[in-house]
Amino acid sequence: MKKVFTSALLVIMIVSLAACAGSKGDQKVRVKCPACGYEFDAPI
Repeated sequence: MKKVFTSALLVIMIVSLAACAGSKGDQKVRVKCPACGYEFDAPI
């Protein structure tokens, strides 16, 4: 039973790390000025 729990935990950790690594694409952050409504790309 301990091996099953350990392997399931390992699989969950690997999947969560893969999801985080895959989300770092070329995504740009769009910011909208509340005063004038101008939208621009925020520097990262």
